[in-house]
Amino acid sequence: MSMLRKFGLHPRDNRRAYEEPPGHSPGAPPNASAHQSTSPPAPSTPQLVQSTSPIEIEKTSSKGSQPGGTTSPSGSPVEGFHLSGRSFHLRNRGSRYRSNSDANSTFPSAEPLSQSFTGNHLPDPLGLHLICDNQDPNGDIIFVHGLGGTAKKTWCWNRDIDNFWPLWLAEEDELSSHRIFTFGYNSDFKGAGTNLNIIDFAKDLLFQMLTFSGGLGEDRIPIGRQPIVFVAHSMGGLVVKKAYVLGRNDDQYADVVSRTHGIVFLATPHRGAQYAKMLNNILSTAPLGAPPKAYVADLDTHSRILQDINEQFRTVCRDLSLVSFFETLKTNMGVSKTFIVEKDSGVLGYPHETSKSLNADHHTICKYKSPQDGNYISVKNILKMWASNMSQLRPPRPTLSNQRTASDLDKVKRTEAILGVRERAEDELKALSSKIMSGTCQWITKRQPFVEWLERHETPQRPKIFWLTGLPAMGKTILASYIANQIPNLAVAEGRQYHFFSSGHQNKRTAGYCLRSIASQLAYTNDVFRKQLFALHEETGISFNSQDQPFSIVWEKIFEGIIFKMRLKPLFWILDAVDEADMPSTLINSLLGIQSLTPIKIFITSRPMKIPAAIPGSSISHFPLSQDDIGDDIRTYVHNAVRDALPDGEQRFREDIIDRILAKAAGSFLWVRLALETLHDNWHTQDDIRKALTDVPEGMERLYTCMLEKVESQSTRHQLIAKRILTWAACCWRPLSVAELQVALEPEFTGFVRLQDTIVQICGHFVSMDFGKVSLIHVTARDFLINDREGAPAFIDYESAHEHIASVCLRYLSDDRWRRVFKHLETSTTKANTTALKTDRLLLAEQEHPFLGYATCYLFYHVSKSSLNPEHLSTVLVTFLTKYCLTWIEAVALSRDLRFITRQARFLKAYAKRRSRRRSLVPLSLKEPPDDYTNMIQLWAVDFIRIVGKFGQNLVESPSSVHRLVPPFCPRTSMIGSVYGHQDRSISVTGLPCQGWDDCLASVSVGKEDIATKVLATDAYFLTLIGSSGTIVVWHAETCEEARRLHHDEYVSVLRLNRYRTILATAGTDSYRIWDISSGKELYRLPKTTQALTMAIAFGSVRSELVIALDNCSVACYDLETLRRKWYFNVPDQDIHGRGCPHIISISPDLSKLAVAWRGRPPLVWDMHGNSQRPVRCRVRDEADPLCFPQFMRWQNDGNSLLILCQNTKRLVEWNLADEEQREWDHVKPHEIAISQDGNLLLTSDNAGTMSVWTFPRLNLIYQLINKGELIRNLAFSPDGQRFYDTRGSICNIWEPEALVRPDEQEFDDHVSTGGSSMVTEPVIVYDESSQSQVTALAYGFADKYFCAGREDGSVSIHDANDGRKIRKVSNHSPTSSIIILTWSYSNKYIISGDDSGRIVAKKVELKDSSWCVFAVFDFRVGEPVQQFLLSESEKLLLISSSSTDRIWDLRAKKESCCRQWAARQGRRWVQHPFDQGLLIWIDPFTVHTFSWKGLQHIGSVRSPTPEATSVELNPTKIVGNWFGKEVERVDSVQSTATNSTPVEQTDTVGSTVRPRADSLTIERVVTPERADSGWSPGTNSVATEALSSVENNDPLRPRAQSASLDEAITTQRADAILPQTAHKALTERANTDNVVQWVALTHNKQYIVYLAGSGHRNTSAGLLASGLRLEFLSTSDLQLQSPGSLTTDSIADLAAQIKRLIGTYQDRIVFLDHDYWLCTWRIDAGLNDVKRHFFLPKDWLSLNALHMAALNAQGTFFCPKHGDVAIVRQGMRF
Repeated sequence: MSMLRKFGLHPRDNRRAYEEPPGHSPGAPPNASAHQSTSPPAPSTPQLVQSTSPIEIEKTSSKGSQPGGTTSPSGSPVEGFHLSGRSFHLRNRGSRYRSNSDANSTFPSAEPLSQSFTGNHLPDPLGLHLICDNQDPNGDIIFVHGLGGTAKKTWCWNRDIDNFWPLWLAEEDELSSHRIFTFGYNSDFKGAGTNLNIIDFAKDLLFQMLTFSGGLGEDRIPIGRQPIVFVAHSMGGLVVKKAYVLGRNDDQYADVVSRTHGIVFLATPHRGAQYAKMLNNILSTAPLGAPPKAYVADLDTHSRILQDINEQFRTVCRDLSLVSFFETLKTNMGVSKTFIVEKDSGVLGYPHETSKSLNADHHTICKYKSPQDGNYISVKNILKMWASNMSQLRPPRPTLSNQRTASDLDKVKRTEAILGVRERAEDELKALSSKIMSGTCQWITKRQPFVEWLERHETPQRPKIFWLTGLPAMGKTILASYIANQIPNLAVAEGRQYHFFSSGHQNKRTAGYCLRSIASQLAYTNDVFRKQLFALHEETGISFNSQDQPFSIVWEKIFEGIIFKMRLKPLFWILDAVDEADMPSTLINSLLGIQSLTPIKIFITSRPMKIPAAIPGSSISHFPLSQDDIGDDIRTYVHNAVRDALPDGEQRFREDIIDRILAKAAGSFLWVRLALETLHDNWHTQDDIRKALTDVPEGMERLYTCMLEKVESQSTRHQLIAKRILTWAACCWRPLSVAELQVALEPEFTGFVRLQDTIVQICGHFVSMDFGKVSLIHVTARDFLINDREGAPAFIDYESAHEHIASVCLRYLSDDRWRRVFKHLETSTTKANTTALKTDRLLLAEQEHPFLGYATCYLFYHVSKSSLNPEHLSTVLVTFLTKYCLTWIEAVALSRDLRFITRQARFLKAYAKRRSRRRSLVPLSLKEPPDDYTNMIQLWAVDFIRIVGKFGQNLVESPSSVHRLVPPFCPRTSMIGSVYGHQDRSISVTGLPCQGWDDCLASVSVGKEDIATKVLATDAYFLTLIGSSGTIVVWHAETCEEARRLHHDEYVSVLRLNRYRTILATAGTDSYRIWDISSGKELYRLPKTTQALTMAIAFGSVRSELVIALDNCSVACYDLETLRRKWYFNVPDQDIHGRGCPHIISISPDLSKLAVAWRGRPPLVWDMHGNSQRPVRCRVRDEADPLCFPQFMRWQNDGNSLLILCQNTKRLVEWNLADEEQREWDHVKPHEIAISQDGNLLLTSDNAGTMSVWTFPRLNLIYQLINKGELIRNLAFSPDGQRFYDTRGSICNIWEPEALVRPDEQEFDDHVSTGGSSMVTEPVIVYDESSQSQVTALAYGFADKYFCAGREDGSVSIHDANDGRKIRKVSNHSPTSSIIILTWSYSNKYIISGDDSGRIVAKKVELKDSSWCVFAVFDFRVGEPVQQFLLSESEKLLLISSSSTDRIWDLRAKKESCCRQWAARQGRRWVQHPFDQGLLIWIDPFTVHTFSWKGLQHIGSVRSPTPEATSVELNPTKIVGNWFGKEVERVDSVQSTATNSTPVEQTDTVGSTVRPRADSLTIERVVTPERADSGWSPGTNSVATEALSSVENNDPLRPRAQSASLDEAITTQRADAILPQTAHKALTERANTDNVVQWVALTHNKQYIVYLAGSGHRNTSAGLLASGLRLEFLSTSDLQLQSPGSLTTDSIADLAAQIKRLIGTYQDRIVFLDHDYWLCTWRIDAGLNDVKRHFFLPKDWLSLNALHMAALNAQGTFFCPKHGDVAIVRQGMRF
């Protein structure tokens, strides 16, 4: 009896075992109840009480017949009860619903649901019961309970029928059209003995389903007509599995079970449970217990029945949707808690299965409190998703031909732009299909392996592959084209996509192009995929239109990221000649590893090759093609050809010819075709035909030889023409058109009458022409022509052929006419329309010059393949590079795809590398002098790469600028700078070092007082973390401009990107947050409830899963949708006993392994999802081994090895877990590291800040950037591996070394071994210029001979304005202070500097005998940084202005003459009065005041007229015109009124106001003029509207304003000037930010005062402006009471959209940088057409910390700081 009590069984009342205690809240979080476990499952051996729990136990039992129930004729009780004493009615959904009934399968009940459910006290019925009916159901959902459960109460929270959740499903839109059933069977483990088992229950379920469908009237839909979904708890899942297996093999039930769509398993013990046997033993030995049960024994882990069910179900479930939910809370067993079904048993582990944890124990995993219960939502969502898939009726698949209508043209063009596939795949298919002869190829559809591949039930996840191999020329390609055409007729499919690899087409032979072609074909026919593809492009900015796009990127982001996650009808892919692909192994392995929700079947053809083994779950059907297979097709082909050639010949003669041809064919279609073409010219008499047929040799080699002999037997001229044609056909990048080939031949041969006829006549049948393209007939023909034969050299010398083609291309492009052609083309398209500018203008030029495109895009490919001693080529190449290469760049820019330049530069680098390698193989004693020719080629390749990086987008927009604007900005030592940089009347650029190209693309700051602790990079953005505040700054990768900031608002220690680099996870002290990077939206937030530190985070298989590793050695995966834990791993106690918290934790990329390290202990790695709990231990020699003291551990991208840095020795160790090997490197010595996405490069920084790039696997150095001791905190590679980032202090640097643009030897060199080369490229070593002291302030002298620079080290020095040379140091502030403001007087007498600590130093300077003398004037400190210096015109007085104080200093007397301290901070700037030297003008964002220089006294009121106010947002939305070929946007102006706001001075109350001219680029406050005799009182406004009084009062930086009445405002202003409501709202929102004037200037003609108003990022030293900045124009005529001049407000509004950064004024024009960083000027009173674009800035000048200092002096010289230097641009304003 005590034993029974121990396990919860009571001897008297037969109470349910393991009844939940009072207060138990199943499904609640672990801390919700004292009886619930709050710790993860311990790995230790379970105690006895934990090992004797039953599999699934409910609180009460329902026996076969109980009092109070209604028994059906079959003996099954039909139960009825009332829901809490009230009728239950479903929400009326129209005709879809009728009254619900409880119908037994053999005795349908007509009782409504409200009568059948009468209470909780009655037992549940047995059998199948309909609980929710529908007249026209879309499907059936059947609920099956488990051991000890019942048909209804199993699904009720607390077994209360009020909580019967299956009825809730009827309220869901997607499920309201489904019928809902429950199935009950006698599973009471305490009842009387029974011989029933799981098989019996399964048979009963099948019978109930069948009899339900056969025993009802015509008004009911039988089960099996619509899709079926099962929801099964515990043992019920085994019952359903067995029923499905039995039904599939029994014709009586096959039709019913065939409609099964999916099964939801809730804690089903698929592999049994160790507690089942224990339960039976207890029941059999208990005095008052029940006898053992067969179905309980079936649940034992060693049960034979269970093993049989699993094995049989595995073979038949491939077409089912399967979801397994497993329990994560221990079940209360009375005296203990334990897991009833462990996770390993609760998950099938099938490839196409979806598994998920629920926050519940074994009881509550099937019971839910309410529709808001997270567990219910998870189960419901699965059912809704399946319902949508089942009910979705797809429209007929559109064909590509009918889809390319005018309305879809934009979609097609956009798809082409994203994927870069512009050649129509169907054109190639049509060309191949035209060669299929009627009656051929049909045999393949009757072969059993093909039929099985075609018709086999697909398993979503793994692919089914039919692989056909055959010898060359057996018709594999034609067969593949036949299959591609027949798939729509042979199978029900979402579509078929195809690709035909070709070694003669360098684009189409790449695996990456194959993927892009398949994706483009699917995008044209599937709207869902196309929309997701477009969304990916919009979110990430990534395009896949580059020939250099890595295969892995396309596969990962398009196929794994989109296609494989879609649920479609089967996809069929036909891939021909995969052996001709550039990397067939990578392609095949990727195809075999497919895991897709859509079934995918792949048809592959290739030459005989090793067929890899299939991955479990996939299948490969290998079909070797034999002569017997194609014998009938060859006979048909020969028969038709002979019949067509000899239509009147004798039948016997024709049959004889056919037999003789077939006897020699040896199964080769190509041989037959060539033989027939050879015979064609001799078909005159029968004897001629017989003789010619006898002369045709057998075998392709001999036939090719015979064909070549005929070519060589022609005249010398014809031989040469034929050889040139064959050369182009065999060696060109892609097949040429006839028109292109004709131009290519013209240097030697002109005047072709009809080139296509010539090709046919003289090329010996080696060439074919399909759709006007010239190519060789077969890849074997190319091999024959370019390779040596026995006793004879190759007909085409490969290197000489490429040298000839390269020479033709170079000569063709070395022509002065192209500049005229391109200029005319650029001019005509610029004037035409905006659309023309966005098209490939090189294609327009090709209409008149067909060969131009090929020569432009592929010339250096042929150079790279040329011989290494090209005496003739070298002359042509040097001429091209030194005279015409800029015209070539212009041509590529016209195509809008500058990647052609980068790719051709890689070919040049490959050629130079070949030449260098040859020299390295020469013995030292025979070495020649340095090869200047090779060095020259290398330098030109570097220049081409740099041109794209520095000027890319500007070249695309203005291709002709490459001639006049690019060379001056190139380093003087570069090839382009030295050859083209000294043109007459060109721009002059000086001041920068001339060592060469700068690898630093840009530097950005997160804020002077902040530290950038981490950096990450995506395709479109890079991200920097300010860890202390939890702020993530998102920057545009293209422009290096700030895009947005993400505020976590707590300390953030860890960042992680998802696999596709579109989502960011941040780990803070109290929460984890998930962000969409492109929009800045917070997607999820997960509270952090533990004090343990976060060591690592990672994304799960989907973006809503987050894996978190804590320093308590636990790892958990959370569903961010439900905030519930999905799985959990804890390092076993015995492995970490006494070690404390680990130093490092790292999660492998595939989330399968966990690496943990403690100080003084070797690193350990656990398999988190494996069966073994023992870790793998890193091999060490002893406790002092450096590996016991790791500084960090980083997983390689493949997840198979770890990089470990030893802390003390700085030794880097790669630990390969697969083979337990350890490789050590002592020469790297990193402090920080980053690994490129492809795993080929390692980026390191050492303790001195020197960065190095190494190549795996040997860690050879290829690039090193030497720093001067500045510590680097973090590193990151860009996804393409051609850019890297580092963070130092507040700065993030962006680097683009050309050394990272490496030639791929296996791609560019035909003769390289696949095993890799032992040759090591000489590393590129450069010095980091950005590490020198940065310029922080600039001032320039009046004479344009000198300028002054202040630096971050507190120094101020004079420089020569001609070359930037430092001449004289003027002053030294503190080394820890940065100079933030600098002024040099017009007379060059005074230099005044101020630093960020408030120190001000004034020096008097004098130039004597070419030397500068420096004299001290004053040196003192104020309480805050100075924001403006202003000298009077006499230079006697100096205004020193800070935010709250203004001082006047007398420079001659060297003393302060006046000081005004204001009550609040002011956002004003000062400017000299244009007409009165004794006056100053105060300008703040909303008001203008006048003061005197003497004592800053108020002069008096100035009356002004009331012009209209205009308002234009900086982010306009309305398109109004064209800006240099771009669409111009703005918004209409808004009239408004506003008040004047005046500063309050602590001692005096003086001043007057004048309302500025209201031509503004944003909403401004219009100042009402005061009466002439009114004074200025502190803290008051003369007139203010009521609407704006609240705005003033909300501004903490302004005094509170007293409001006058609205009537008073109207009396002093026009009625139409009252502020509109929308403008008032904008003012209210921005009142606290639009309070600073950033800059002010007076135009040269003194007509306008121009100032920039708005807030900014005040925490940045650069003073960056936010989007609310305003450019204001104040007419100086207003200051003299003259009528204000009129500005064209539309012109100002149009201009607003173009200004990126204001530079200043020049003469009567304002100067600014537009969004493309062109330096532009505009005359203020002119229209938009007056804007002039002068020159653009290189991308590496676009440091946001330096651009705010860029300036243009009165002589038109442009100054721009760059790192520690100042770039000086002269004569730029002439362009």
